Amino acid sequence: MGFDFLNRGKIAVEVSILNPERLLNILWAKNVNVLNVKRVDIATIIIEIEYDDYELLKDSVHRLRGKMKIVGSGGFLFFVGRLKKKSSLVIGGILFIIILFYLSTFVWKVEINTKKNVSPYELRQQLYNIGIKPGIKKKDINAKEIEKKIEDVNSDVLWLRARVEGSTLKIYVEEKVNPPKAQEKELGNLVAKMDGEIKRIYAFSGRAAVPVGTMIKAGEVVIEGINGKEEEPYEEAPEGVVMANTFYEKEMKVQIDGTKLERTGERDSDVYLNIFGKKIYLKKAIKDFGHYDKIEQSGKVFNKVIYFEREETPVKLTKEEAVDNSIKALGESLLKDLTREAVIVDKIINTEEDGQGNIIVKVIFVVEQNIVDNTPVDY
Repeated sequence: MGFDFLNRGKIAVEVSILNPERLLNILWAKNVNVLNVKRVDIATIIIEIEYDDYELLKDSVHRLRGKMKIVGSGGFLFFVGRLKKKSSLVIGGILFIIILFYLSTFVWKVEINTKKNVSPYELRQQLYNIGIKPGIKKKDINAKEIEKKIEDVNSDVLWLRARVEGSTLKIYVEEKVNPPKAQEKELGNLVAKMDGEIKRIYAFSGRAAVPVGTMIKAGEVVIEGINGKEEEPYEEAPEGVVMANTFYEKEMKVQIDGTKLERTGERDSDVYLNIFGKKIYLKKAIKDFGHYDKIEQSGKVFNKVIYFEREETPVKLTKEEAVDNSIKALGESLLKDLTREAVIVDKIINTEEDGQGNIIVKVIFVVEQNIVDNTPVDY
């Protein structure tokens, strides 16, 4: 008795009949529970009854030679019916995602990156012998163990790195190489590879072609491939170091007043599948950010878009702070492009304001470095 509601439902039926009142009297006489009646016109009514009484209504309408059609339904019985119609689609979608997720736990491709001495085919066979092949579970892959075993069995491998990216196992190999043969030194002159002011010249062979303090242009001779006395000079392969002051100009615009957009730490994300170019969202961002940064991350199965909220924050810097911060940032940027022996020995600084709350910092960096091109040119 407590579960009778599971079989209950109600339907709304539009009945077209010459005498609607007679139909209602017949239904009441048969103890049909008429839940609601609405007259549409003189010969049409909409009757709401329980689903169990539908056959009685149908029989009564046919006897009176009327017409009827169902215009609405409700209740648990019909809810279950509608759910059954869509259940296959829902179950199919869930199974599809489960299968994709399960397949993503395997490695389906082994990508080998070698250079000259190690054959990818040979390395693939060695990986196969230790159980590493397409179809292996990711959890069964121990990158450190793979690296050690391959380095032990292949004498041409200096070191090996194994990384799982998506459903691909990527193998990177650094090969052992024989030391290069000593090259014969070439005759000629050494020239400057950039402009600069000569500070020191160390001619290990050959002789200096310019004095200290000279402003030199790129391509001019700095070490001659000649040695010996002036009366009896002889040619020899030049070699040396030429230290010179070189010049790099950089500038930066810095906001010192007003407002700027900065990240607040709040974030949200979309997660979706990309199937034949169509996005199927598993999760949609719900936070409404007025300003945001967006980063897209593409995977083998799931794709993600991360949103970082940004808000306007006041900016108030002194000119001195702005200049100091700019010089430091520009210097760090320059050092990334210089060789290790290069040293910043001086800075020439100019500043100007643009009238819009910004300051433009221009810096000429004086860098001491070796400017010699070690490839000799003809005399």
